[in-house]
Amino acid sequence: MAITLGPIIGHTTDVSAKIWIRGESNEDSHFCIGLVDVYKDATWVASYRCFLRDYYDFTGAIDVVGLKAGTTYRVVCNTAYIADELEVVRLIRDDTPKKPLNRPEDSVLGTLTTDRQSNDGKLNFAFGSCRYLYWDNIFQSDAEKGDKTFRSILDKHAQKPFDLTLMIGDQVYLDPLNVLRQYSTLDEMFGIYRQAFGLPYIRKLMSQVPTYMILDDHEIRDDWSREKLDDVGKGFYVSAMRGYESYQHLHNPATPKGQYWYTFKKGAFPFFVMDTRTLRISKPTSIESPTILGREQLNAFLTWLSENRNAPMIFVVSSVPFFPDPKSGGDKWAGFPEERSIILEFIRVEKIKNVVVLSGDVHNSCFAGMSCYQDADFGLTSLVASPFYWPYPHENKSNFFGGRTLEFMQWSDATRRERDRVEYRYEGEAFIGEESFMTVTVDASKKGKIAQARIFDRKGQSPDDYPGFYKF
Repeated sequence: MAITLGPIIGHTTDVSAKIWIRGESNEDSHFCIGLVDVYKDATWVASYRCFLRDYYDFTGAIDVVGLKAGTTYRVVCNTAYIADELEVVRLIRDDTPKKPLNRPEDSVLGTLTTDRQSNDGKLNFAFGSCRYLYWDNIFQSDAEKGDKTFRSILDKHAQKPFDLTLMIGDQVYLDPLNVLRQYSTLDEMFGIYRQAFGLPYIRKLMSQVPTYMILDDHEIRDDWSREKLDDVGKGFYVSAMRGYESYQHLHNPATPKGQYWYTFKKGAFPFFVMDTRTLRISKPTSIESPTILGREQLNAFLTWLSENRNAPMIFVVSSVPFFPDPKSGGDKWAGFPEERSIILEFIRVEKIKNVVVLSGDVHNSCFAGMSCYQDADFGLTSLVASPFYWPYPHENKSNFFGGRTLEFMQWSDATRRERDRVEYRYEGEAFIGEESFMTVTVDASKKGKIAQARIFDRKGQSPDDYPGFYKF
């Protein structure tokens, strides 16, 4: 029987790729295994099996290894059922297929292209966030309307292939009508993921372009932070995170159990994908201070920044905007000024250049650059793309501080012995309040590096209010 969802081409390197697929239950209660064949043109390369566990709604990911850099492969995906659990274990652990496992005519196909081996300084990708899906009636089809965004991304990919796509929060809404309608059972959660990932254009996109994901609040509940766990119950949270792990995190780079932030590189360009939700504490207690990242993740992030300081451009993914600040910004980085000041201070004092933050969440797309009055060498860029689709009123420019000065007591001397007021200033542009996604293109191979971003609406057109490129 063919797979029911996928393949999703996940984390890809120059020699490997993750392939995510979903099967389904069997009426005889046999165990479901995934079968993946890999071809280079018409030549069979390798085959793999994986156990598609009911615990993860019969999803699983296969690590395809030993590939060649900058090469396109065809993947052929299917499933099989086996009655004996020991036989499943033996096949997956000990048996190396000597020939293809599937017939292409009965299977689902995908295409993967490995990363270029050489650090040529070029990168091209698309990103966005917030894909609402609830209404499906004679008046409103969120499925059809929302999926058009991914058709437009596919069209851009056909014109100039993307190295990756990033979906950076609210890939599903477990609370589509807030308190009036909230999914609470695991079956409901799995169901909305199956619907969202089964739509034709997003499914086609993810079967061709390496896709990376991170959650935001609506994969759990609106404005989620850890202190809300008592309100919803541990069982609900475990179910929500099982849905996230099954459909999103399985095809990301591997992390320790329970850790959702991760890093990867595309050629010369490092990415740090933050988890700004599951470690967040919004309200201080007698033993815990407010935090958006948590101590371990913050320390890992600062270390990563230092280790990658010589990269031509450094990309940081934060599901909520680092800046510009919404005027009701308590749920964003503006609500965590101490942690934001630590990061700004570290980037400035350590003289780390070319840091770009990619964000979503706010149902408005914009660009912003930050400078420092006391340090002319400091610079930081923020690119915000949201939403892929949202059928309700959107945020507009008046909902944001388009330009703002942030004042902190920071180190003011090279020896870090004196503190003084340090003022950071950002200026925002665009603030497009409609369905959109963003493309980013970097060419660091040329003298005077070229880096530019562009907003496109759901139909793949440049918005009238900002038709050109933002250069950074």
